[in-house]
Amino acid sequence: MEKKNKNMVAVILKVYAIVNAIIGCIIGLSGLSDSYNEIFNMVYTIFLGACIVVSFGIYAFGEVVQLLQDIKDGTKGTITTIQKQNNNDNDELPSI
Repeated sequence: MEKKNKNMVAVILKVYAIVNAIIGCIIGLSGLSDSYNEIFNMVYTIFLGACIVVSFGIYAFGEVVQLLQDIKDGTKGTITTIQKQNNNDNDELPSI
């Protein structure tokens, strides 16, 4: 079985996004109350939504970094293979 390389930057971004979402939800929900001041409730609701959206974006960026690492690992060695195939003196196209 092939060992999968984990990119530490991607792992850190994903963990940070999850922690950010959890703490943001706790802070956002703790500020909501049944008090008479609707402005504070609106601010906490906006804060809660913003934390969820930003955390989703950070997690998605971590996934992009991991996908780029997977692409890099998957294409490792193909250049040397293509060069070896091109060293043959025939008119055939190289197979990738």
